[in-house]
Amino acid sequence: MALFGAHVSACGSLLKTFERAKEITAEVFQFFLRSPRVWNWKGVDQKTKEAFKKKLEEFKNPVVVHAPYLLNLASPKEELRKKSIEVFVEELKFCDEVGIHYYNFHPGTATGITDEEGLRNVINSLWEIFSQYEPKRTIVLLENTAGEKGDLGKNFYELKEIMDALPGVNLGVCLDTCHAFAYGYELNTQKGFERLKKEIENTVGIESVKIIHCNDSKVPLGARKDRHEHIGKGYIGLEGFANLLKDEYFSTLPYYIETPKEGNMDLVNLQTLRELVWSLG
Repeated sequence: MALFGAHVSACGSLLKTFERAKEITAEVFQFFLRSPRVWNWKGVDQKTKEAFKKKLEEFKNPVVVHAPYLLNLASPKEELRKKSIEVFVEELKFCDEVGIHYYNFHPGTATGITDEEGLRNVINSLWEIFSQYEPKRTIVLLENTAGEKGDLGKNFYELKEIMDALPGVNLGVCLDTCHAFAYGYELNTQKGFERLKKEIENTVGIESVKIIHCNDSKVPLGARKDRHEHIGKGYIGLEGFANLLKDEYFSTLPYYIETPKEGNMDLVNLQTLRELVWSLG
């Protein structure tokens, strides 16, 4: 059975993420360890770590940490790639220590280089990361992208190329519905959804998809722009989410909304998804 939740703020204290999740009736949640657009992180003191670990054990359901947006493992700039690796390892170590289920990241952006060169940089960067630290509990997830401005991981063939180059490493996939639709996967029709599912099965494998970033799209099919919209209010519409939620496999996954933070819309969006499940029987 699907679990529904959202991205919540960790502002003030990581411990507040649990309270904020509860306030919006989230069964699962995601957060940033630091501001997503800054490199610096003051870290977490031992007392807070222990308290967080205890709350996480009590919470039980899958919790995700999203990597900062600044990371770019594909960059041709050695300094940026080195900093990205450093932050990735730092956050992954914390996640693994406290028992976070998933660490999610965007593969990277090929700026001024070809996609193939960018993919090689991503692979080499990940090799460097896992040579420094191999997590025992936290699974690293690659998120599909909308394919704008050199984004890598825009289709599942690219994700497969990355994953195949790292045999023995425990990697998974986060399927972002807005990104997939904006790239060109017509998941709001039955035929389009089946094509998407078949590509996943033939590349990374269906069971590699561990979580769903559940977002409607402000832009039409194939626009290649990452613009999230409230559930049922965008171009994907309820039909697209129904296709996922009535599927034998996708209906068992945790869903995390990353929709605009406007008023009580997190509550509204989660209720919309639950009502959709009920309507599907």
